[in-house]
Amino acid sequence: MILRKRSPGWSLIDWLKHLAISWNWHMAGDETVRIGPYVAELTPYYFELMWREWQSWKKWYLPPWSLKGKVILDVGAGCGETALFYYLHGARRVIAVEPESSLVPLLKKNMAHNKWDMEVVESPFHASMLDWNFDFMKMDGEGCEAQLLTSNSLPPCAIEGHNKRVVDRLRDRFETNILPQKDNWILQNFAELPLRARKESEGTGP
Repeated sequence: MILRKRSPGWSLIDWLKHLAISWNWHMAGDETVRIGPYVAELTPYYFELMWREWQSWKKWYLPPWSLKGKVILDVGAGCGETALFYYLHGARRVIAVEPESSLVPLLKKNMAHNKWDMEVVESPFHASMLDWNFDFMKMDGEGCEAQLLTSNSLPPCAIEGHNKRVVDRLRDRFETNILPQKDNWILQNFAELPLRARKESEGTGP
């Protein structure tokens, strides 16, 4: 179990819940953590982010249907912390989109170390990526959610919104569910079962 200080604003119960969730987490280095069969090296910021939000990711980033054997489009992949989350929940493959060049080496290192079936795309998000072959999309990239307004439809997804105006337009256009957070919003399109489970050879992109 990894013990961390209680964050400001957390009740004792919240802190104990986080400890319960991380009971099988073990430090394998200064910023390297082992969770289940996987080992991930993270920057200090992303390590704290993962520990602080892991419980919330289960509410934010998981659809009500199983992700076992599914392909995830992970927009804003960071060091691979959400990829790890999805592999632990049964994902078969992750397409990791990360525009920050300083994070890509760690992302690729974690991919290689864990032998993940992963495609790393070092690029900002483009709306054309919605045409790739995947079953579910998680998006957390400052401002990139605005590009979704040019799309005719949304895939099954969970999107972290950072601009209230854009969030409202996405909600009105696509009738997404919204979970308000302290500084942002989580938009969810879980209404339909995965429609993109095509053979990879029939898809486009990675």
